[in-house]
Amino acid sequence: MQKVLVLNGSFCEIPIIEECHRMVYYVITAGNMPDLEGHKMADEYINCDYSDYKAVLRIVKDNNIVGVLSCANDFGSITAAYVDEQMGWNHHDTFQNSLLEHHKDLFKSYMMSKGYPVPNSVAFEDEVEAMRFVENCADYPIIVKANDLTGGKGILRADNEEQAIAAVQNAFSLSRSKHIIIEKFISGDQQTFVTFLHDRKVVSYTGCDSFSYVNPYLVQYEVLPSEDIDQISDKLISIVETMARDLHLADGIFAFQYVKNGHDVCIFEMMRRPFGNQFLKLVEHNTDFPWHLAQVVAEIGGDWSSVKRKPIDHKYCGHFEVMASRNGTLTDYSIPDDILAHVIKRFDMKKVGDRIVDFKNERITFLHLKYDDAAEMRRDIRTYFDRIKVVVR
Repeated sequence: MQKVLVLNGSFCEIPIIEECHRMVYYVITAGNMPDLEGHKMADEYINCDYSDYKAVLRIVKDNNIVGVLSCANDFGSITAAYVDEQMGWNHHDTFQNSLLEHHKDLFKSYMMSKGYPVPNSVAFEDEVEAMRFVENCADYPIIVKANDLTGGKGILRADNEEQAIAAVQNAFSLSRSKHIIIEKFISGDQQTFVTFLHDRKVVSYTGCDSFSYVNPYLVQYEVLPSEDIDQISDKLISIVETMARDLHLADGIFAFQYVKNGHDVCIFEMMRRPFGNQFLKLVEHNTDFPWHLAQVVAEIGGDWSSVKRKPIDHKYCGHFEVMASRNGTLTDYSIPDDILAHVIKRFDMKKVGDRIVDFKNERITFLHLKYDDAAEMRRDIRTYFDRIKVVVR
């Protein structure tokens, strides 16, 4: 049985592990948190920091692994690209392209050089220079971001110099590479455009509307499809496919996060990896395409003819993350039955009695949802914040 390596083993990677098992691969997972659920589902677990791409390369060579699969994290995608390149497999993007895709400074520089719609951004490696910029040159409001983090970490908006100084200090303290970017704050509706590339063509896509509540830099709920996906998909597909040809991109997931204002879009992130919260399971429900099968086939160089269309399960779906409004001990939470009736899948991350120490980033429960009517879904999900009761003491 051939061996494949799945980077990380959180609940986010479980669909990838399951797909590899369906394809009769021996699954090895790697990560430095051995108690994660996905590691227990693997055939073998190796304790290793998956962001240490040289260590992961040694694992691949020592275990006769035939392919490495990205996890729901930028560091994992970069590692997969490095290992793939070193092994000569050519099933992922080049290492340099992966850095460009997942490091904000390189991505924004590339996009601006090509004239794509992105916020004006300035990158800094020196904290003193960044401070000088916010004191003398910044056009407020601005967004300050750590260069190499995801999930809203290391991001703060600043409306004045005092806030900007704190935001710069925060970003530098959290960035692994000690690089940050400062960009103009762009107002509008946040959306995500998710595609799958094959031979540098988009073969499936969907879009979602994204909303934040507890943490303005962390998406708390999303609905699929986005309301105006048919009006803007051609524009976004053109950008994706032009980039794919220009950068000679490999088959696989390609996503943009962007802000939309009217008919204009402003792209602020891209990803070439699975998403957290098993989000691609929702994309599979929403489209006629087997996303996890296609990911495995693309990233290990499998037989593309096995990737076949399927019936759409749920045309209207979404996810909602139950979060607390402050730190403390979770003493109770309840979800009304009429909400539970829409739940496809539920992931409980906390239980009563657990401590919440970072309420802006810790989730209590993830809910995957389905609806028969788009308007009802959008109207209903907005009420969840008031109707789902969370008690923290």
